[in-house]
Amino acid sequence: MANGVIVVSHASLASGVYSAIKMIAGDFENVRVLEFKENDNLEELDQKIKDAYEELSSYENVLVLADLAGGTPFNRSVMSIGDKANVRVIGGLNFAALFTAINSVSSDVDEAVREVIDEAKGSIMAYEVEAPSDADVEDNDGI
Repeated sequence: MANGVIVVSHASLASGVYSAIKMIAGDFENVRVLEFKENDNLEELDQKIKDAYEELSSYENVLVLADLAGGTPFNRSVMSIGDKANVRVIGGLNFAALFTAINSVSSDVDEAVREVIDEAKGSIMAYEVEAPSDADVEDNDGI
């Protein structure tokens, strides 16, 4: 069985990343999207996090993916449900992290976290233009 996933962010990042996943792979019942917007109150965010956790109570584990370690959504998730044995809060959100979390079937919550982090890190790269080698350059004696 898949794990429950709460994705939480500042502004619209959480819904944006999840909407990209839905475009490619469809909607998932094991996901709850929460966003902390300007002028939102902390107690309401705490309650939304607790409510999302309760909605996902049929899942063995719940992974919380927050946009930024140490940010308000991350901190409030830790404070609200971080004491639960089946919950792990992960800071850092990208497409690969969320997709992996949604599809993880590991019953070991710590193994699921390692999978998410490994996939997230592995998905980050920079495109580099390779300079042509001497063998690729045609020798035309300057002509």
